Amino acid sequence: MASSRSFKDDFDPNLLRNVRVPDLGKDHRPTHASTLLAWYARPKDGDLVVELGCGIGIVSAYLAMNHDIVVYSIEKNPLLADAAHETVRLNSLEGRMFVHNVSCEQVRMAFEAEKFDLVICNPPHHLTGVPSPSKLRSESRSSNLKEAETFIEATFYLLRNRGKFVFVLSCEHLMFWTKKFLERKLQPKWLVPVYGEPKRNAVLMIVKGVKNGGIGLKIEPPVVLKRA
Repeated sequence: MASSRSFKDDFDPNLLRNVRVPDLGKDHRPTHASTLLAWYARPKDGDLVVELGCGIGIVSAYLAMNHDIVVYSIEKNPLLADAAHETVRLNSLEGRMFVHNVSCEQVRMAFEAEKFDLVICNPPHHLTGVPSPSKLRSESRSSNLKEAETFIEATFYLLRNRGKFVFVLSCEHLMFWTKKFLERKLQPKWLVPVYGEPKRNAVLMIVKGVKNGGIGLKIEPPVVLKRA
């Protein structure tokens, strides 16, 4: 099986620069993880896509602007969901991007099962430890292991058989996520390690997988955010 990306697809840290979003200040700004998710998701034309924990909707908006798809964006925080609605308006994406102010635990009330071709997610990376003193920053970047499982359950419920999922995860908790993916028959198939600097340990991992997929894993060439 050929690699799912090629040299022409090298990571562009400025990928999201043309997406207009409301400014919520320093407590909520797009990160490298957001850009990595937008870069690697690569939906096919006609795909029905859902983003879990969309924040202000910048990744969903980028995908809707650059692919022939419809994106549903799920965000539990009312302030961020309102900002995502504004992102839809700023980029004239009415009819192509739909924002739902629901949590992962509530997706069964909002959507029918196995509705989507692709589920994407940049979940909170800090699952243990002391949360940020900023409530908004803490809610969007910090969580706990129990809540993290709700992202897995939502992915399993929303994704059609043989549909794909893409997550950007902290390496610190990669084994936790992998274990939970496998428990719900969400088979990781491609991994992309992401390094902050060439001679340091990887900081993030892009995981792409298939619901009810077979065993078989490819580790793709790494992404280095800062070149030597």
